[in-house]
Amino acid sequence: MILIFNKKRPAMKMHLNFPAFCKLGFGLLLLAVISVTNLKETRAESRLLVEATKELPRHGEGSLITLDNGRLLLVYTQWYHGAGDDHDPARLVEIHSDDGGKTWSAPQTVQENIGKMNVMSTSLIKTTSGKLLLTYIRIDSNRFANLWCKISTDEGKTWSEPRQISQGTEGVIFTVNSAAIRLKSGRILLAAYGSPSAWQKDEHFRSYSYYSDDEGQSWKKSVNEVDCPLRGAMEPEIEQLNDGRILMLIRTQTTRMYRAFSNDGGQTWSPSEKTDIVHPEAPMQLQRIPGTDKLILIWNNAVVPGADHQGPRTPLTIGISDDEGETWKQLKNIEETKNGSYSYVSMAFRDDTLHLVYYGPGGLRYQSIPVKQLLQD
Repeated sequence: MILIFNKKRPAMKMHLNFPAFCKLGFGLLLLAVISVTNLKETRAESRLLVEATKELPRHGEGSLITLDNGRLLLVYTQWYHGAGDDHDPARLVEIHSDDGGKTWSAPQTVQENIGKMNVMSTSLIKTTSGKLLLTYIRIDSNRFANLWCKISTDEGKTWSEPRQISQGTEGVIFTVNSAAIRLKSGRILLAAYGSPSAWQKDEHFRSYSYYSDDEGQSWKKSVNEVDCPLRGAMEPEIEQLNDGRILMLIRTQTTRMYRAFSNDGGQTWSPSEKTDIVHPEAPMQLQRIPGTDKLILIWNNAVVPGADHQGPRTPLTIGISDDEGETWKQLKNIEETKNGSYSYVSMAFRDDTLHLVYYGPGGLRYQSIPVKQLLQD
């Protein structure tokens, strides 16, 4: 069954000027420089949290969460061989901070590489009973991958044996990092996407969800899948709206973000629709600011038409919505170096401060921003 809404909602709007075009290098390159009329620069500065080295060439695709005692716990992907490509060997490790991000512990392994290629892309979420649920991808080949999870009953000190979420027998089933939420009902909902022909000429991805009503012991897949043009619907992020619906934002090849909705807890999804959010082929991060009616979105707010993935993953922009994702305002660039690449963000809130971890120049980067600063016009 495909979920159809009786009332068609307009696509999300943003306060954007028309793209400007400029010359770069020795040829004419059309660069869509998205200027934002109410853009404000934050005074926050990022710092390198985990440095990439020859032995550990890449750190990223992690999930950050605030535990009940105030600890910031980060479980991320650590590549330990090769160049750190998506299919190179990787494990899952954790670091934590007990002083609001000022200092962090040394990495400890949470999940060794049980895949024939790697394990990667984590999501952390608290269940209603207080258990800590960790989800991730196990990749066995460039044409076969499934979703797995682990559970901790002691705030991440120890973990259960891995449990398989998806039961795919062919093709790949992926999730992006920090893509799990707990609904008001207590249901755990995990955004996912997959393709029967990944990394082949005819590859095409569709997005969907997995949900658990018993705190991760068993999982069901949504009835239908969400599709988008060109390469398809990739790396979806989700958040529950105040009216109970689920908003899904989707990476595409179209230079715009797409969206879909579910009004039954992720069991079915509406057809996708194009938004006005300018976006290269890159991930985004969506979350609600705790205790408010405001949503926060972090994405790469620029495109280069015709470039690989529609341009570099810079700048990294934060936007705030006070109308459930229909419009995005108070835009602020938190990273914007010309040659930098910033992506796979995870966020958590502690003491009225937004804590961010993301992939960037040199390795895994971190910064914190007071919430009141985010909400300034």
